[in-house]
Amino acid sequence: METNLNFDSFWDNRKRFTLWETFFRKQPHQKELSTPQIIQNCRGLPLGNRTVKSILFSTDMALIENNDADAILAVYPFSPSPKIMKMLVDFSEKPVICGVGGGKTKGRKSLEMALYAEQAGASGVIVNIPFEDRDLEKIRKRISIPVVASVGNPDWNFIKNRINAGADIFHVAGGKLTAKIVEGISDNFPNFPIMATGGNNMQSLEESIDSGAGAIVLTPPSAKDLFRLAMKKYRQGVRHFF
Repeated sequence: METNLNFDSFWDNRKRFTLWETFFRKQPHQKELSTPQIIQNCRGLPLGNRTVKSILFSTDMALIENNDADAILAVYPFSPSPKIMKMLVDFSEKPVICGVGGGKTKGRKSLEMALYAEQAGASGVIVNIPFEDRDLEKIRKRISIPVVASVGNPDWNFIKNRINAGADIFHVAGGKLTAKIVEGISDNFPNFPIMATGGNNMQSLEESIDSGAGAIVLTPPSAKDLFRLAMKKYRQGVRHFF
């Protein structure tokens, strides 16, 4: 994503229009946090009735409102909440992937959350790495929306078992190994849909795209960081009045 604040990442690389574009072509409203243009090089993933290339990893309504990503990844380190699912789906006006299981939430509870997410209008559900294959298989049999499975390391047996259990899309979040894992999945399981984290700089973002990710997951700066940078800018401006 990009922002007009001086954030030390690809967030400060706002698109610059030519003179012709500025004065003679009608430009769509640019959000405060806009996705890097390079993400358009992804081939995209089908989600709901759309093809998405950029996915914002956030449950913050202010950040969701002020970004132009194609979809939302709603995952948080707590048990899944039907209230949060419904709120985000209704508010976002774009495809939402809801977290339904992982280290804390498993078994029947995860199935109930997946069923609710589909009923609430989610475009997909996601399960984290500790999730059991047998529970993923039960979810796959009961819902019609895509099931996304997180992958954190190049364990091809783990990945193969996830596919056999019914995973439709992989979300690769392997830190520095992300690009290598994406490339490995593409080689071992050709054409399997993959979305991957884009990191926090242009180099890691480009590596994820070049390795074959169909869509990129972007983590925005926190509201705290955005406020800190804004206040720094405001204070610098105030000095000119003294």
